[in-house]
Amino acid sequence: MKTSTGLTLGQIYTRRDLRNMFSITDATINNGHFKPRDHESVWIFVTENKTPDRTPYADKLLGNELTTEGQLAGRTDSLIMEHEKHGLELLVFHRMDRFQHGGAGFRYEGTFRYLSSDGTRPRKFRLIRTVPNPLTTNS
Repeated sequence: MKTSTGLTLGQIYTRRDLRNMFSITDATINNGHFKPRDHESVWIFVTENKTPDRTPYADKLLGNELTTEGQLAGRTDSLIMEHEKHGLELLVFHRMDRFQHGGAGFRYEGTFRYLSSDGTRPRKFRLIRTVPNPLTTNS
């Protein structure tokens, strides 16, 4: 299942919404990168301005390009780098800060494609929106 078929571009979704919509019970949905079981999708949750109790990953959505850091352990790096090879879509959920949207929600930004990466632990990824949206803002 491609998760994108059940989502609306620009819609705000909380993790609770996504759990309910797709019957997710896996606690790793709380991580920045998440691959739901039986989905051909990797969900990338981006919070640009993190609270002090969170790992200070450097993430930035600028127009149609996202730079984001992988997890410190690097367990999901290959999912992102090899997503096309494995038929996986990359879905980006974005917010400027935890309080931007009610319920700590994220705006669904659409599907992205891996362009490049640099470094390790954390690896820095560069992704591009698959369907460019010239009207995209970070609000």
